[in-house]
Amino acid sequence: MAIPKVRDVMKEVLVTVRDNEPLINVIRIMHDKNIGSMIVTNEEDKVLGVFTERDLVRLIANNADLSSLTIGDVMTRNVIVVEPDASLIKAVHMMAKHNIRHLPVVDEDGKIMGIISIRDTAIALARLLVDMNIEGLATEEEISMIKEIISADIDEGRGL
Repeated sequence: MAIPKVRDVMKEVLVTVRDNEPLINVIRIMHDKNIGSMIVTNEEDKVLGVFTERDLVRLIANNADLSSLTIGDVMTRNVIVVEPDASLIKAVHMMAKHNIRHLPVVDEDGKIMGIISIRDTAIALARLLVDMNIEGLATEEEISMIKEIISADIDEGRGL
């Protein structure tokens, strides 16, 4: 039983923005699409930056005038990225090492392919545990919770 690859777990990035997009517009898009991060790309779809819910909290805590900013003013540059053929373990390691929750997935040319979140990795690893037949390693209640997670894709505790 092999550890899944990032490409097996990542979600396709359906929305990206350019660095000159007003921050307020980006926040609205994130809210409307129920996404926790926004990838900023150039005309060739190469990743320039990322903006996350954590970034928004930081801005609000610092009393930033959100209406006067563009996404390029506040995005994280020097983005940590992962390749689609990396193992899920490598992605989790990168997230833990850099204290991040979202990893853009890029091809060999640096073009955005998808994104993988810590939530995606948790669900994939839970699925792997079930596939490994964890009887005896977990209680019946824990096994039931894992099966619920992987079968229903529950959304407990998310949202703003």
